[in-house]
Amino acid sequence: MQRLALVVATLATPAMADPEEYGHMMGWGHGHGYGMIFGPVLWLIVLGLVVAGVIWLVGRFDSHPAQRGNTSALAELDMRFARGEIDADDYASRKKLLSS
Repeated sequence: MQRLALVVATLATPAMADPEEYGHMMGWGHGHGYGMIFGPVLWLIVLGLVVAGVIWLVGRFDSHPAQRGNTSALAELDMRFARGEIDADDYASRKKLLSS
């Protein structure tokens, strides 16, 4: 029993010797410093990425495909041919070029 008390006292002595040495966060101060600046900045970046992802996804499921890329060029080519601004040979060659 005395031996157990001696072991417990020996193990507890360093912890009780200087209890103020290790403050909050085991000597890392109060956890402030650059974390106070970069923590909110990190969350703003994450929020921005989420918003950008939602905007990108909404754009992918757009119901107006004529407003995107080559599709709008093909639609314009069809309109020019329908108005008679270009002939059939010119229409066919340009459509082939746009489709590739």
